[in-house]
Order: sequence, then C-alpha cells, then structure tokens
Amino acid sequence: MKKWFKTIITIKEEEKEKLLLQLQEQNILGVWESGFDEMIVYSENSIVLPPGVKGREEEEGEGEWAYKWRESFKPIRVGERIVVRPPWEDPQGAAVELVIYPAYAFGTGQHPTTYWCLYMIDKYFQRGQSFLDVGSGSGILSILAAKLEGGRIVALDIDPHAGEELRRNLSLNDMDFSRVNFKEEEIEEIKENFDFIVCNIGTNFHLLHLETMNNLLNEEGILVLSGGEEKDFSLLQEKAKILSLKEKEIKVDSSWVTVAYKKSENVL
Repeated sequence: MKKWFKTIITIKEEEKEKLLLQLQEQNILGVWESGFDEMIVYSENSIVLPPGVKGREEEEGEGEWAYKWRESFKPIRVGERIVVRPPWEDPQGAAVELVIYPAYAFGTGQHPTTYWCLYMIDKYFQRGQSFLDVGSGSGILSILAAKLEGGRIVALDIDPHAGEELRRNLSLNDMDFSRVNFKEEEIEEIKENFDFIVCNIGTNFHLLHLETMNNLLNEEGILVLSGGEEKDFSLLQEKAKILSLKEKEIKVDSSWVTVAYKKSENVL
C-alpha cells in the first residue's frame, strides 16, 4: 500500500504563507491548520523544512490518509444564513452555501479567523459594493462577496497557488472565473479604491500595511482585519485610532481577534 508523508509543523500564523511558498516545489498534496500555531502538510515524499522551522514527520497508509483527510472537513454553519462545505458533502439547504475544496491555499472556514471574517462580511457587506480580499488564499471570502451580489471583487495574494485554488472553488460554486479578479501582487501595487476590504493575515502585516489599506478604502467603507492574536491587539487599536478608523465590532475566539472598522473623515 502506498505511503503518504504527514509533517506536523509548529509555526506562527503570520509565517505560514511564506513557508508554503518555500515548499511549493516539494509535491505537497494538502495543507490545513490543525490548531493554534500548527499546520499539517501531506506530501508524496519526505519534505525538507527551511532552517529554524520545527516539524515532526509521520507516515500514513493511503486509505488512512484519505479517510482522515475527508473526516477533518465537515459542513460549518456561519450565523443563520451561511454554510461552508467540502464538495463531497451534500447541500445543506442554507441560504448561502460555499463549496470549498481543502487544498494548498488556506481558507476553509474551520479556523476562527476565517469563520469570523465570513460572519463580518455577511453582516456588513452590501449588494453592489466593491470588495478587496487581501491574502485571499482559497478565495472563500471573495466567493462569499460574489454570492452576496457584490460589484467589483478583487482577490489579492502573492502565492500563485491561491489563483489556482480560487479558480477551482469558483468552478465548484458554478461561478464564472471572471466574477473575481485575481491579482498576484503586493498590496502597494493596488491603485483602486474599495467599499469593503478584508485582510486575514496577521498583526505584523496589519501594522505594516494599515495606512495603505485605509488609503484604499472609500469614505464610510468597512475594513475587516483578522488573523492577529489578542495579546497584540492593543498595538493595532492604537494605530487604527491615529488613522481615525472607528471600531464597529470585535470578536475574540480562542485568542484570535477579528475586528471590523469603519472609515470616517480624518480629524485634523
């Protein structure tokens, strides 16, 4: 029976995307977050981790791996209207169903940061608004914006795999590839403005790029930030206050913070 290699890696949230870029040539078959500061990578062969990255490797038989992998992903209900499910699960009869294939790019609704981003989008995003998804991963947040009848939708990620997964997930949701514009760019390269911006990456990225995101946000627009830890949240609050971003709602889940800001006129 064929063996699969399972590598359990301990890594900070904000460093995960960089690590995936470093591993992308090593025949990775699947990735998911299994807990706080941990992710599991399945591969055909033993993978080589960069210096300083800690991980332990196990072997699993093909049948066991396939079973455990599928069992890890069950339909998730977000609020009263949204269900996120993998393609092998039957429709759940929700008002909004997101079909997401768990693969190389992050974003299945399992993690608290993704869950609360979905919640904030459902609560505050309005039909026809423009939408920017910074660090789009699987494209789950952009696909929700499209299903909520958003206007111009841009998914931004520096990982080319994110574009591939976005296209796959758009197909699974019976949506045309043109519905979401994927850009493999840095946020500084974006020159358009948006009514709604969501960024599920981490506090370091938020602090570094908060002013840029604020400048890309239309007046009265909504900015949702997630992926940061509660212990670092005060730093983000201080910077947001300087930029006159007003807190609308904060959710804390297993020490992860998701916050929705509203842009207002700058106070001189």
